[in-house]
Amino acid sequence: MIDRALGLFRLPVLPYRVTLAEVDRRVLSRGAETIVEYHTPVGSIRTATVFTEEMLDAGASTPWTTEHPIREPRDFEVAAWIFSHLKVEPQTEGFRARCREVGDRGVVVGYLSGAACPIHHVMKELMPVEQFFYALHDYPDRVERLAEAIEPFYARMKEVAADSPAEIILLGANYDDSITYPRFFARHILPPLRDHAAQLHARGKFLMTHTDGENRRLLPLYVEAGFDIADSVCPYPMTQLRLEEIYAAFTGRITIWGGIPSTLLCPDSTRDVEFRRTIDELVERYTGQSRLILGVSDMVTADADWDRLQYITAKVRSS
Repeated sequence: MIDRALGLFRLPVLPYRVTLAEVDRRVLSRGAETIVEYHTPVGSIRTATVFTEEMLDAGASTPWTTEHPIREPRDFEVAAWIFSHLKVEPQTEGFRARCREVGDRGVVVGYLSGAACPIHHVMKELMPVEQFFYALHDYPDRVERLAEAIEPFYARMKEVAADSPAEIILLGANYDDSITYPRFFARHILPPLRDHAAQLHARGKFLMTHTDGENRRLLPLYVEAGFDIADSVCPYPMTQLRLEEIYAAFTGRITIWGGIPSTLLCPDSTRDVEFRRTIDELVERYTGQSRLILGVSDMVTADADWDRLQYITAKVRSS
């Protein structure tokens, strides 16, 4: 997690590993914060992340970024240096071990990145989102040059993933039709998703992307993008769209993985009678239907009621 604020993770289960080259990295601690300085021939940048006690109590496994790497125009060049000098290599041992652990109880997904493309990476990881849009307006050339410098890193990740033992690859996450609005999505995100889907399909693999936000205006673009699985589909009441609307838009084209809002599992958010009625209706409606893998969206939170999870399991098994 040292380079988490750059959007880089080093986990043994990933189908690739990434290493920094020609960068002097220094890691410091300041209370609960982890500060990382990156020194390059073209300048330096600094990041900070934190695990608060509240985060740890809630079960958080990824630290919160308190200081993004890009805070002023000159930081773009430093970030471009870092990403253009990253090395990406295949890594299969941890992934195969997780597959053996899971066995035939499920499928292990090969995770690539929470961003679908370089410019999405800049938005999600390297800058606060509001500052990203100011930068895109005030100096788009800097943003575009940084995205171009990141592109070889993404191309190499996707190449490694396509050759990995993973049957399903996850690329991109956290879209929202007011932030990754349709014009932005169509220009920047749809083409790389479509291209990687074709790359994976040629090898008999599937592309998953994490669609947990407000999706109404993005649904037709999702279908056009050609990916196979919409992960963590999060319907009403956590978003405006009902599951039946999403299912109708995706029928025959995209598999839904999700469909159960996490708030249903939390007694403080949903009364038990409402929970049971919703699950009963959901199971009755979709029993026997294809392209739906029932799951909790976006995650099972720390305050979820275990009995409710067991109720869902029992209901599905008896349907």
